[in-house]
Amino acid sequence: MRNLPAPSRASDRLDLVRAIRRYRYAGQQLGHDITEAELERVIALYDKYEQDRGAPCTEFKGDDLPFSLREELFAAYDKTQEGRILHSVRERLLKDIDLCPVCGIGRAVELDHHLPRSVFKPLAIHTRNLVPMCHDCNLAKLAGFSDEGAGFLHPYYDVLPDIDFVQVSVNLNAADLVVSFSIDAAAALPLGYYDRLTVQMHDLKLNDRYQQEVNTYISSHAAALHLSYRASGQDGVREALRLQTQFEIRAFHRNHWRPVLLRALTDHEGFTDGGFADILPISEDMLEDLGG
Repeated sequence: MRNLPAPSRASDRLDLVRAIRRYRYAGQQLGHDITEAELERVIALYDKYEQDRGAPCTEFKGDDLPFSLREELFAAYDKTQEGRILHSVRERLLKDIDLCPVCGIGRAVELDHHLPRSVFKPLAIHTRNLVPMCHDCNLAKLAGFSDEGAGFLHPYYDVLPDIDFVQVSVNLNAADLVVSFSIDAAAALPLGYYDRLTVQMHDLKLNDRYQQEVNTYISSHAAALHLSYRASGQDGVREALRLQTQFEIRAFHRNHWRPVLLRALTDHEGFTDGGFADILPISEDMLEDLGG
């Protein structure tokens, strides 16, 4: 869960002019010739969207716009696909965005309409209503999102404070590591953020998805943990986890699931005092080979 820089609006007018136009298909005249006044009206909606920081309102439905214009704006989003006239919009928004800003698991390869285009048609190609997201988050959000678009935090506008607000409880169950991620109710979050982040985590099934990633991720540190324990005992394991946490924070961000997990494991008495070996067993022969 992290913020993204708001994309440029420099091409707003050009994108609208290129996307909204009359055309002939199968002998019929289709589309809409957007007038200067209509262009200004859509830009005014974009301005209000920015002023309201992406919060939904009835005005964004564009009821004062001609029906044909609303339908063309809705259909214009399809023109962001590869090979079509607005593909440059998609390229700009996805450029330099690696992992999904919501889950931090999948690659951000799709664009999500923060306010759904089925309801807010005039915003269908507004760059600041389009958020890079992975397929799983986009699909889950679409399935559980309200028609009015209320609830989820906006990655461009709802600025998250630089504090730890994602937490995880850790339990060792025989040879299994059982974790449960949640939003810390005691964290100094802006008003309403705790509830919205909690709903977001639930609706996107993030806890289940993180659990699926945890064992594979921790397995990648098995050798380092065993060697640290052999060299310096529990203190060695804690130091190895602490250093890895700092690396992961720099690579991702402090509320990414990986450093959140590492912080919890560093503080877990049972895990650091040899419990990790039950979850990540390595034979003595292999340890001898690893230790040189």
